[in-house]
Amino acid sequence: MLDLIKKNIHMDCIKAKAGNQLTVEDDVNIPDLRPDIDKVIFHSGVIKIEEAKAGNGQVTVRGALTVNILYTSDEEEEPLGKVETSLPFEEQFHMEGVEAGDSVYVRHTLEDLSVGIINSRKISIRALLTLELCVREIFDESAAVDVETQLMVEYRKKPLQIMETAVCKKDIFRFRHEETLPTHLPNVFEVLYGSVLPGTLECIAGGDKLLVRGNVKLFFLYMPDGEEGAARFYETVVPMQGEVPCSGMHDMMIPCVDVSLGSVEFEVKADFDGEDRVFAIEAVFDLDIKAYEEKTYEILADMYGITKEIETECKEGSFLNLLQRDSGKSRIKERIELDNANLMALIHHEETPILEGVEMEDGQMNIMGNVHVRCLYTTNDDITGYSYLEKDLPFVYTVETGNVEGKDISQDIQLSVEQMELTALDSSQIECTGIIGVTTTVFEEKREPVITGAAVNELDGDKMKNLPGMVIYIVKEGDSLWQIGKEYYISVEAIKAMNALTKDEIQPGDKLLLMKNTTEQI
Repeated sequence: MLDLIKKNIHMDCIKAKAGNQLTVEDDVNIPDLRPDIDKVIFHSGVIKIEEAKAGNGQVTVRGALTVNILYTSDEEEEPLGKVETSLPFEEQFHMEGVEAGDSVYVRHTLEDLSVGIINSRKISIRALLTLELCVREIFDESAAVDVETQLMVEYRKKPLQIMETAVCKKDIFRFRHEETLPTHLPNVFEVLYGSVLPGTLECIAGGDKLLVRGNVKLFFLYMPDGEEGAARFYETVVPMQGEVPCSGMHDMMIPCVDVSLGSVEFEVKADFDGEDRVFAIEAVFDLDIKAYEEKTYEILADMYGITKEIETECKEGSFLNLLQRDSGKSRIKERIELDNANLMALIHHEETPILEGVEMEDGQMNIMGNVHVRCLYTTNDDITGYSYLEKDLPFVYTVETGNVEGKDISQDIQLSVEQMELTALDSSQIECTGIIGVTTTVFEEKREPVITGAAVNELDGDKMKNLPGMVIYIVKEGDSLWQIGKEYYISVEAIKAMNALTKDEIQPGDKLLLMKNTTEQI
């Protein structure tokens, strides 16, 4: 007799979250073919998540920290040496509600990496890792949007403006590149240290795909082939672009993509002349992809019957509403005093942006973070010739959010180092100037009552007998034609026709003629 037409609205929610810091440490022997270690001058680490396996109420994360160490030796034949090693780790997280087969995204941060010298043939490595786990699930919120019936039914609708989840998936983006040394540099005998660092990175929604645009900084320190003397280095920035298939995505959607460097591999290859001058690089980026589409649905707000009693079933639905999307920049400028006044030239620096926290106050969102800077430079020390510094550069970026008091909000924050320059002011000072890109997306998690069902019953005979056949109704404060019609089982259009009204607006004190008419003829 009465059918509700329903719409399934796709939403995503966080099913479970967990996080923990863990220490990874080990003692590592210097390989036999490498010289004795005298001083560590540079090191870096890359976290690779190999497996995040969900079980009943828990997730097991397995991975490895790949560590590259550059050091000096007091051996004249080999003044520089390197150590490459991998430190495995495994950690279990209790995550209530997680089931086998759930997809787990792991955001990882290398908080600290320290290398100590035990003796000339052994070093100690200790790292502090932060792992943040998130399990998301897609669910459908069902809401009635229309009615099909032969009964005399009065209903009204309301707009529901939401951000519907269109894409929610994990994927990878693979970057491959071959870089040939310029002609003024000698051939490569051995790479001592290499790094592949993402710079500005932009993820754009396209037709059934996610477009990835950005740049990558490459650095290689190497021993030249057939030449004696100091190591050589080469640094450049190359563009990175590609796409990831994303079924259902289009260019009007808002993508929120969390990107982390998963693994880096490179090798030296021969060029067309057979000389070792080509660096072949492959980097894998882990992507946690979410894409939202702003939609407005007209859903049923209320309904009542004229000749039958209509009893609606309602529930409180959970929806996302976009409050704000902002992209901006935070500038950094700081001087660093070196322990020893022996700086000659800067060789290489690496930066990692880290989100430290978010504070909401007085209509503002303060995003606090720091950029971890590592720098390799040459010195006038005849013994070592190289030195190294690490420094955290704090920054705060403020977003005007307006009044969000009482609202249940969530935010997606992406940081990138768009520019960082290190300048030697003199032999004991380095000036760091940089630009940090900050992209924020703020959602309101709102509750909205929706109609999910309706039952048709006969009218209450006693109640209908007590309703007057005709009455002059005096409008009270807060009344509406809808409320009056629902109380007296008369359609809004019938009330308007009886009283020659052209609009739905009524004012307190207005007098309305109401007549009971079971056939509801207007």
